Order: sequence, then structure tokens, then C-alpha cells
Amino acid sequence: MKREAIGARRRLLPLPVGKSIWEEVAAHCYCVDKTLLIRDLIATRAGTVLFTRPRRFGKTTAMQMLKCFFEKRGADEPDVRHLFESRAIAHCEDADEWMAEQGKYPVIYLTFKDHKSLRWKEAYGALAIDIGKEFKRHAACMESLPPGKEREDYVDICERRADPTLLENSLKVLVDALHSHYNEDVVVLIDEYDTPVTTASANGYYEEMVSFMRAFLPGALKDNEHVKMGVMTGVLRVAKEGMLSGLNNLNVFTVFDEPFSEYFGFTEDEVEEMTRYYGREDKLPEIRSWYDGYVFGGREVYNPWSVLYYFNAGCVAKPYWLDTSSNDIIAELVEELPFDMVDILEELLSDSEEHPVVPMAEELGPYQYIRNTPQTLYALLVSAGYLKPVGPIISGCCEVAIPNREVQGVFTMDILSKFRKDSGQSRRLRAVETAFYRRSPEAFKRCVEEFLLESASYFDSSAEGFYHGLVLGMISFMHDVYVITSNRESGYGRFDIMLKPRAEHRDFPAVLIEVKAAKTEADDLDALAAEARRQIDEKNYAASLVAEGVTDIMKFGIAFFAKRAAIAK
Repeated sequence: MKREAIGARRRLLPLPVGKSIWEEVAAHCYCVDKTLLIRDLIATRAGTVLFTRPRRFGKTTAMQMLKCFFEKRGADEPDVRHLFESRAIAHCEDADEWMAEQGKYPVIYLTFKDHKSLRWKEAYGALAIDIGKEFKRHAACMESLPPGKEREDYVDICERRADPTLLENSLKVLVDALHSHYNEDVVVLIDEYDTPVTTASANGYYEEMVSFMRAFLPGALKDNEHVKMGVMTGVLRVAKEGMLSGLNNLNVFTVFDEPFSEYFGFTEDEVEEMTRYYGREDKLPEIRSWYDGYVFGGREVYNPWSVLYYFNAGCVAKPYWLDTSSNDIIAELVEELPFDMVDILEELLSDSEEHPVVPMAEELGPYQYIRNTPQTLYALLVSAGYLKPVGPIISGCCEVAIPNREVQGVFTMDILSKFRKDSGQSRRLRAVETAFYRRSPEAFKRCVEEFLLESASYFDSSAEGFYHGLVLGMISFMHDVYVITSNRESGYGRFDIMLKPRAEHRDFPAVLIEVKAAKTEADDLDALAAEARRQIDEKNYAASLVAEGVTDIMKFGIAFFAKRAAIAK
């Protein structure tokens, strides 16, 4: 009996751990059937589409499946039609219509998932290598090119001799050559389109990379009559005015969109079927707790990478995604989390049943500005899989939560632990920024008193000028957010400190601060702070701000003695 049980286990298909070539997975491994993605792409006639999902959620496997399905194969290449005849695509409604598209088109397939060069010269060389390899893969189409410049250009791209202008236009060159040779429209697949640009943003050659992509992508995908379908995948959705400018026919499907939501990640039914196949139905609650909870288009899905590794490891639950989900732009932002994000992120780790409501952007905008606003930073965390949306975006805001136990560990390791490594002084200074953003005098008072404890001796703490300089020093690091002025005329006198938000940071309030110093320990600090606050109104220090149309103004009166402070708002 034991020998028969072992033999039965050995007859089970192996898991496709670490495999993304769909042809190999479908032929030899346990394969979750996502072939209806093909049907929906054909049926919707979506033109050029971009799917954004977190890393390791099946984007590359899906693109390999599309390549395997659509690609016209040579007489000496193996037929793959049988791999689809047992799948959902061949047994759904109107199956004959969809299967008629199998093996019909020349396919361009490029993946940029490993493009992580530190310098532009190396990045450009890597692009030239991968583009050249795809040209060589289609070398047969050179037969249809007339002798002369077109054929010479093709060879130059193959051999990595192309000048920058030719390489920027190489995608269009290949589309035209394939169409001329096969007399069929071309399917263009570009996997992880954003990896080169996220890497460029982190390593200082963003402008060069965006300039290249802005010419390379639209050259073939913008209103090209020879392109049957264009599909791109990536982690991030960026503004069309950036690297996707010119792709006016682009249809973007993010984690917030319902269409195609079941094709990336595993659904509940798919995971239940997997537990039945491997005889581990008892593990379903644990799998849900650890790897479920992502929300794509209102549909809950599991992390496919982690589920596969969980089964492969004998059903041992741990964060398999931890070492694979790194994102250069995530690593960059966590070194200095701005605004009030740290408090919100730490709140997410609590046991509260209420979900914080945060500002949320539907697209990130150009990469170099992602750090500038909280709504793009939260959108980045959702796009990368660290957070899930709880409901739709309403009036630019959305409830968010941590998806599951695995991400709770990843979240702590990848984000908050890196932030907590900062020095206490650095964190306190950023806490001042948070206090202003949250319009919290109490939080600002705590920052001032903590700063006093470490930065001022008892004997220093006597003159009003000293405290004025101390407060000015605390806020000087916010020069990128505020125009900071001191001892300037406004209204009927000279204010101590004024912070006017810069144009790109109008979500911050303006701040007026009046400083007083007590002469003896017996003086009433609260009364002195209130006197400072009244002075701001009596002398109309806000006049110059109001004249410029600024109406969101915080007013602080601060009184000091030794290492104590009082604030009146």
C-alpha cells in the first residue's frame, strides 16, 4: 500500500517552480489554465494594451503563452497547437473563432526584466544586444528586403552596429520587415517595459532612457497598420506624457481595473483545485492566510509565485516573495519617507479593523516626480503589491490594507525596517514635516522639545534669538517644500518665521511662527505662547500670504524656557 501511494505521488505533474516558458510548463508541469486571456484580447480588439501588476504575478508566463499561441512557426519547428487543444480556449463559446488565430502571425517578443545597468552606456548596450537577438531570430525575413539600405540597416541592428537613431526606430523596422516577408500583421509583445526606466531613475540616467523609449515604443505601436496587437506588461503605470507619449491608442489595465483581472495571480477556484490535485485540501486556510488577499479589479487573488513555492517546499508557510519583489524605486523611496506616511504605514501593521484612507493616484506621472506627492507614493506601494485597495478610488482617496501575512513580513522588512535604520535626529526632522502636513501643533511641540533635549544646554537656553535660530534650523531642511523667510515685514510689523509652500506642494499649509522666551522659570509659558499667537493676528503677519492667494495658513505662538516649550495655535 505504501509503495502504491509513493507511486501515485510520483505520477503527479511537477510544479513549474522557477519556470516561465509557457510551452515547457504546459507540456511537462502542472499548469493553471489562463488561456482565456487570449480569447478576451482578441474579442475586445483592444489595440495596444498595458497590464500593470506586481512582480512575480505571472506577467512573463502570460506573455510567453501569447507568443506560443499567436506565433507562425517554420516547417522545421515543433507544432504547439496540441498544447491549446486541451485548454479552455479550445472549449469555450466560439472556440473555433479563437483557435483560428493560433499560429497565424509573426511575433516580436522582447523582455526587459533583467535590464538593471548602473550606467547609461551599459544600459544602451544591453538594449542593443536584446534587440539584435530578436532581429536574428527573424533573420529569414531579410530574404524579402531589397538589396540596399533596408537590408543593411537590418544587418547593422543584428550585429549591434546600429547608430542611436536607427536603434530607436528598430521596432518599426522589424515590424515592417516581418509584414513584408509574411504578408501578415505582426503581434508585438514587450514584457516588463518599465524595468529599464525604474533602474535609470535610481542610477541617474533617467532622461537618456526615457528619450530612447519615447522614440522606440511609439515607432511601432502608434497607429501602425501592420500591427495586429500590441501587449506590454510592467509594474508601474506612468503618465502618457512621459515615456508613453505618442501611444494615443494605449489601453491600460491596472490593479484597479476589472477587465482581465483573473488572468494574473491565482483565483480562489484555481488554488482550491491545486490543493485537491496534490491532496492538501487541509492546507487551504493556511494558504489563504499567507498568500491570498491581493485585490485586482475588485477580485481577490493569490500570489502565484508564493503558492507554487509553498507546495514545492512541502507546504511550509513562509514569505517566499521576500527576496523576489525588490523594486529599485521602492528601495529609493524608503530611504526618506516624506509627509505623514510613516505613521499610516505603521498603523497598517496594527490589529485595527478600520482601514486608513489615503490619497491615491490612478497613474504615477513621470518617474522623477513620483516622490513628490503622497498619492503617487501610495499608488506605487499598491502597484508593487505591498498594499491592496479596499474599494475603489473615490475623490482621489482610497482605503488600503496589507494583503496577507506574507506581505506583512515583507512590508516590515522592505519598508519600515529600512526607515527605522535612520538616525533618530533625521527622523525627528522629518517628523516636523509630518506635523505641518497633518496640521498638528501638538506633534510639532513634541519635535521641538525632543530637539531641545539633545541640542541645547541649559545655559544656551535663555535668549529669544537662540530659540528663533533653533526653530529656523529645525525647519531649514524643508527648503524643497517651502520658501522659508525670517524677520521680514508683513502687515503691521516683522514676523519671526514664515513658510510658504512651493507651487508643487500646495497640499502643505503655509506656516507663521512667532517665538517668545521666558525670563524666569516661574513665567507662565502657556500665557506667553498665547501672547505670541495673538501678535500674529494683531499685526496681520499673514497679509503678504493672503495677497498671494494663500488661504490655508497655520499660526503658531511658541514660548520657551530652558528645555521646555509651549505652543498656542
